[in-house]
Amino acid sequence: MRLLLPLSTSFRRRLTTVLAACVAALALALGSAVSSQPAQASSGSNPFEGSGPLVPQIINGRESSISEFPWQVYVLLIDEGAGAESSCGGSILNATTILTAAHCTDHEGTTTPYTEEEAAIFVVAGASQGLTFRPVFPSPAGYQGDRVKSVRRDPYYAVSPEIKDDVAVLTLEEPLELSPEKNTQAISLVPAGATPAPGASLSISGYGKEEGAEGPGHNSNGNLYSTTLTAISSDACRAGVGLNSAVLLCAVSSTSSTCQGDSGGPLTEGSPAVQVGIVDFGAKECPVGVPDVFTNIAAPEIRDFIEGSESPPVAARLTSPPTIKSVGAAPVDFSPLTCEPGAWSDSPTSFTYTIQEENTSAQVLQSGPGNIFTAPSTLVGAPLVCIVQAGNPGGVSTARSATASAIAADTTPPTATLGALKCHLQACTLAFTATDPNGVATSEQASAAYSVVTKCPKKKKKKHEKKRVKQPVCHSTLTVPLALTAGSGGAFQATVSRLPYGETITFVLNVSNAAGIQAAPLSTHATLHKPKPKHRKSKKH
Repeated sequence: MRLLLPLSTSFRRRLTTVLAACVAALALALGSAVSSQPAQASSGSNPFEGSGPLVPQIINGRESSISEFPWQVYVLLIDEGAGAESSCGGSILNATTILTAAHCTDHEGTTTPYTEEEAAIFVVAGASQGLTFRPVFPSPAGYQGDRVKSVRRDPYYAVSPEIKDDVAVLTLEEPLELSPEKNTQAISLVPAGATPAPGASLSISGYGKEEGAEGPGHNSNGNLYSTTLTAISSDACRAGVGLNSAVLLCAVSSTSSTCQGDSGGPLTEGSPAVQVGIVDFGAKECPVGVPDVFTNIAAPEIRDFIEGSESPPVAARLTSPPTIKSVGAAPVDFSPLTCEPGAWSDSPTSFTYTIQEENTSAQVLQSGPGNIFTAPSTLVGAPLVCIVQAGNPGGVSTARSATASAIAADTTPPTATLGALKCHLQACTLAFTATDPNGVATSEQASAAYSVVTKCPKKKKKKHEKKRVKQPVCHSTLTVPLALTAGSGGAFQATVSRLPYGETITFVLNVSNAAGIQAAPLSTHATLHKPKPKHRKSKKH
């Protein structure tokens, strides 16, 4: 049993009156407790829009023992002037250090922290029931209670225009006793950069409400509850994380959610558990099936602060959105699409581009550092979207483009133009260009055709037919391919050698694109002539 150290003189003088009022309405005071909270969702299409107090706690969870979550603590803030209490959760990092949300330490709706003269913050460890704790009285049997000596809040913490960097580190006046007998244990933090993958199973615990705002259990009974959530991607939770996706993560359950009272509590992964997040905010009235949002401990912008930095690296934030650009006026099959990353603050050093169908399947078509995607014919009729991840030393931020027009079937033929034909002796070079209006890949074939003398087919002689003296002469057309050399801008050169003299040679160019559409064939002609022999001058005697 731990006795709390004496409170400040000014606080102690008024605490008797405050406690009398608090004890008389304790269930209501703690059940509807509010600390300074992020925005609450409105009834609009985005469940995270709007403003108002919101203190997350667990809906449809199971009642749990502190022995299952020995790192969980109960954080109680007593506002002396208002005569009110507010409660949050937290986690034990070591015997004197508690991790919680920054909004658990500020004035309602602001980022202005309470001063020591305005309020006192207490931490209760080893408790399966937080409602029975009272400052200045001995802690209930098995519990440890201590007053917070100092509060560090992330220097980038903000609640407007969007919530970000919602984390605080509390230092206790006296160390906790960490032991299985006391149901107290420090929890390790997830490695920096190791944000839980979408689909990962996560665990959350807290002392908050067990039913939504309209249910009969709208006031917490103070018992510890827990539930299991599933991690989802920043893109799937873009309505919640907004521009601050690097420092926020989301998880959801179809049967439970967080609600008033769990703010600052630990979101954990695995066994043995590591803490991956801090309960931050959720949707109005705590509906199930809507993502809950957590401060992402794996983000270096958050992690470096927790570990002592007062100027942690800042993750990139989007300043203008990504776009999908097509070569032509609208995207067609076999035509390359380019995902432009948009503009970002704080100098991203790496980009990852994910191209996916924008429909119920959301099939990922390509993901990696490359930002060019060529749609096959199987995607005709499918609208596409590009999801960009921008990374720098502060973390990885996510943004998405607007949906591109549905892929159409290419119907436009490529274009081809003949250039100069230059011949020397028995070799010729033909210049030409081949391009496609939609940037579809083209295939070029150039050939030279000319007449050659061949053996005539033998005819069967009749018995009475006399032997012919003169042999007939037959001709056939020989076609030979030209070797192609590609230049820039769709320019080509086609060369051929060992052509005959004195014959009309027809040069033919055929161009088609990857969609199988052909340009009209082009041709030109030439006849090669033997060079005249040079006459030698006779020598004079």
